[in-house]
Amino acid sequence: MGWPARNNARLIPTLFPTVLSVGASLAGVSVFVWLVRFWADSVLGGAAAAFATLPIAAMLTYFAGRRPVSPAPERPALADLLLAASALVFLAGAYLALRTSDAMMLCALALPPLGYGLLWRLRGREAARRHCFPIFFTYFALPFEHFLRDLDTPLQILSAELAVALLRAGGYAIEWWNAYTFYDTDFYLIVNETCSGMNLLTTLGMYTLVFGWLTDGLWLRRVALLALVPPLAMTINGLRVTVIWLMGKHGGEALAMGFWHTGSAYLLFLPVFWVIYAAGVFMRRRDSFARWSMTSRANPTG
Repeated sequence: MGWPARNNARLIPTLFPTVLSVGASLAGVSVFVWLVRFWADSVLGGAAAAFATLPIAAMLTYFAGRRPVSPAPERPALADLLLAASALVFLAGAYLALRTSDAMMLCALALPPLGYGLLWRLRGREAARRHCFPIFFTYFALPFEHFLRDLDTPLQILSAELAVALLRAGGYAIEWWNAYTFYDTDFYLIVNETCSGMNLLTTLGMYTLVFGWLTDGLWLRRVALLALVPPLAMTINGLRVTVIWLMGKHGGEALAMGFWHTGSAYLLFLPVFWVIYAAGVFMRRRDSFARWSMTSRANPTG
């Protein structure tokens, strides 16, 4: 004896999101456990920013829920397509992870679009759109640097070149050993992966995105703020490398490898982010003044 047709019509739309919700929750737990183990064992920097990502995403979710709603066509077929594609990528990653744990990165990459599609299916397209940034912000928790190690090399070279240029301008006779190792008669410095500036670049980019999303509704200004991140981060990292070499030159290796080497990236983040903040305030005030000027010219007697 089967289910009545009317009950089937009600059961399937209800059961499908429920099964997906349970599956997505289990998937999220498995990815979270992998991330914690990965960052705990990793020699690369960036763990602090990665672990801060989820609390920040939770805060952003709260603010996203308070934003005004603008109706949008639902298009559930697109949500189902996104869910299916994300689920396939996740399952492929889970299968490959039986051979190598690095394949869990595929599962991690599939999780935000899976969550976005699930929210679209359960709460509607507008709810998904409002929470788009908090959901995809969680990508900052992923160890991209581990899988894109070649990106570190040009940053190492750039940081070394900036430091050498500053030191030579200061009168030091610096020579090159290779593209990211320089020395004089007393001290040499290797700009390795952890000193490449990648972590500062990522962290500054992450907080700049949050700042722009929370305080500025204009996409053009958000992009302008984000464009400031690479030159600021790499310039500051070049200065940081310069100071490390000077400490080693005049104070010995113990001083060079001390607090400044391990903690200066966190210390320098604050003044650099203040520059981003000041730039954001300046752009908003400039645009407000421009609108006021246009209004005054249009209504000279008003």
